[in-house]
Amino acid sequence: MVWRGVCGRHRVTTETQGFFGRVVVITGASRGLGQVLAQQFSAAGASVGLIARDGVAVKQLAATLPGRAAAVACDVSDEDEVAAAFAHIADTLDGVDTVVANAGIAAESGRGHKLSLDSWRAILDVNLTGSFLTARAAYPYLAASKQGRLVLTSSVMARLPRRGIAAYAASKAGIEGLTRALAVDWARDGISVNAVAPGFFGAGLGTAFAASDRLAEEVSSRIPLDRFGAPEELARTVRFLVSPASGYVTGQVIAVDGGYGLG
Repeated sequence: MVWRGVCGRHRVTTETQGFFGRVVVITGASRGLGQVLAQQFSAAGASVGLIARDGVAVKQLAATLPGRAAAVACDVSDEDEVAAAFAHIADTLDGVDTVVANAGIAAESGRGHKLSLDSWRAILDVNLTGSFLTARAAYPYLAASKQGRLVLTSSVMARLPRRGIAAYAASKAGIEGLTRALAVDWARDGISVNAVAPGFFGAGLGTAFAASDRLAEEVSSRIPLDRFGAPEELARTVRFLVSPASGYVTGQVIAVDGGYGLG
């Protein structure tokens, strides 16, 4: 039996009760997983801070959410923009206790010896440096909350790269190292730091694979569950990592890939 109660105007269940009063910041919030997370956390009672490069899209999303929301246009590779975004969100929503660093890009495929330095830097600037800048800007707010949660976004490609994605794979492998390092650095501040490593999903960066019959068949044949994931499935893992249920979990990279990473 599912326990139910009422908190103000909101109906509470065992699945959602941990998010009332929480302030969750999501980067890359205008599409894919970021959008789904924003919708789920807001529906579960959290206030949400939305950060994305596309300011119009992220503000439109904020207007559709049932709870409090603050939307900011921000390039996560820009140190000053990231710091200003967190200051604005914390001021608007009365602090920040949870951050999901979800922003990321992928370049066109090309073998490593053909990869330009500009392309290399662009991907690392957003994916890896952007995650670091997000984490660093979030730190004082997470520490002050006494219940800080940070979730970074890696990829199954960090360990099992496909041909032609050297910069992307390197950026995601770096995020896994950053996750473990920050977990050690910030444990004494009561902040848990974990990462998810998504496999193939029919949204966001996985859209191109899902849209191609050839690529979709090739990928699915390597997934023991024999299908692409749904963004909601990845979102549920993120929600676990920021919930009270994960209080003794830190420094971990959780694969959400249908078994793709098994080899």
